[in-house]
Amino acid sequence: MVEDGKHSSISEFNYHLDTILEELGSFGKYQKFNYFLIVIPIIFNACFTTSYIFTAGDSKHRCLIPECESRNTTFEPQWLQNAIPYDKDNFDNCVRYSSNETSSTYNFNNSCPSSFFNYNQLEGCESWIYENDNTIVSEFDLACQSWKQTLVGTINNVGQFVCMPLSGIISDRFGRRTILIAGITISGIVGLAKSFAPNYWSFILFEFLDPALGSGAYAAGFILAVELVGPQQRVLGSTIVSGFYAVGEIIMGVVALLSPYWRTLLRIIYSPAILLICYFWLIPESVRWLVSKGKSEEAGRQLLRAAQINKVTLSSKSLEVLNVSSSEHLPSEEVITKSPLLQILRSPTLMVRLICCSFWWITCTFTYYGLSLNSVSLSGNIYVNFILVSLVEIPGYITYYFTVDRFGRKICLSIAFLGSGISCIAFAFVPADINGLKIFLYLFGKFCITIAFTVVYVYTTELFPTQLRHSLLGTCSMFGRMGSIVAPQTPLLSVYMESLPLILFGGTSIVSGCMVLFFPETLNTKLPDTIEEAENISKSKNDR
Repeated sequence: MVEDGKHSSISEFNYHLDTILEELGSFGKYQKFNYFLIVIPIIFNACFTTSYIFTAGDSKHRCLIPECESRNTTFEPQWLQNAIPYDKDNFDNCVRYSSNETSSTYNFNNSCPSSFFNYNQLEGCESWIYENDNTIVSEFDLACQSWKQTLVGTINNVGQFVCMPLSGIISDRFGRRTILIAGITISGIVGLAKSFAPNYWSFILFEFLDPALGSGAYAAGFILAVELVGPQQRVLGSTIVSGFYAVGEIIMGVVALLSPYWRTLLRIIYSPAILLICYFWLIPESVRWLVSKGKSEEAGRQLLRAAQINKVTLSSKSLEVLNVSSSEHLPSEEVITKSPLLQILRSPTLMVRLICCSFWWITCTFTYYGLSLNSVSLSGNIYVNFILVSLVEIPGYITYYFTVDRFGRKICLSIAFLGSGISCIAFAFVPADINGLKIFLYLFGKFCITIAFTVVYVYTTELFPTQLRHSLLGTCSMFGRMGSIVAPQTPLLSVYMESLPLILFGGTSIVSGCMVLFFPETLNTKLPDTIEEAENISKSKNDR
């Protein structure tokens, strides 16, 4: 335990830091320049996180019919119905009619009569013809092995799961800037190497290493951005960062549309990220982190420099605090506490909150990433569909900004979950010929879950006490990653029922929306510092 005098010095500086940040101005030149720098790696991170949707996307394929064609042939010739079973206008991807014994010679004259085949017997394909070579499915010959396609997305999210605790440790020890720059540049290097993968399993290895080593960049950038402004601008700051993540997804869709071949696509989006190594000389470290590590002199210099750039004159009290911090080397704040797990187990109220919050996070990641993944299977252009589903996130973030401080966390989160759930389930029962309505419901579902994902981050933070807030938020986020690990597998369910993935997204969202109604409101309540204060939120006069 640190000495009381040292502890109070740090606490006093932290107390005045918010006031100093407010005096620096909402978004002066200093904040704008640094936000511009921060959102660039956020955009790259969005591209990296969603790239597998296109690199491992489905490539339409069918059996090669050696009796009638070579590999250099038309993908859907006129005689194809003679050789492959059709269901309405779609042919089977994985089986063909057995060959008659008399059809042992090749016929490459664009003629393949029905007499060549036995319609009473089916057999599996020995080799395939692909419509294009844009994805790893055609290049690594993964036809009729859907599990290998969906495994790519799952491995990507397992990598993110592994990265969470590691990036947190590195961030706390070496700084937010360090993990931001190291994460995004390492991802750039690994992603570039992935574009040269010679086979499927080497591609899978790089797909794991990319997020396992670099996905912590988003959280580091988010924290840097939020800690750069005062309390009154934090909702706006988080909205800007989240909004540019959506911009990154849109850019990913546009690049994939213009350059669909997966190797070229990866080189375009990953190569420029390596240049961000220059951020070590451009972007400052978090002031709060510097203070927590006893580097108050450097923190003071940063704040004075920000005031100079913003052309702001700090108050005499703020200057006094900065002069004290510059002349006194404050120690890092290390407080020994009991195990978070033991403290939670002794509090039934917080234990229930932890379980429910973890389920909300699972719902958010499961539905959010599931809708993004399944967007490419909707009717129409896969790239346009993905861009639309990403674009609808931006009004979602704007809605969050204007509603969460007006109507409260609980009501906004519940309505967002329920709205997403109802839209997804309604989508499943709308006839296929009403395509406009189906697209609207799909987009509205993504709009709502985007709001829910943003609110749940804030709400979770406000439900737990200061001494456990970081560890419990990390626990919820870690459990939430289970949803994004499962989400890439949901397209496999469409084999049994086309709309089954949407029904699952909708069902979990509705359950979460109802659960939220039994929790206390945290708007305008003091952030709880102790377990007792957290337990008493529901008894607060501000409870709604």
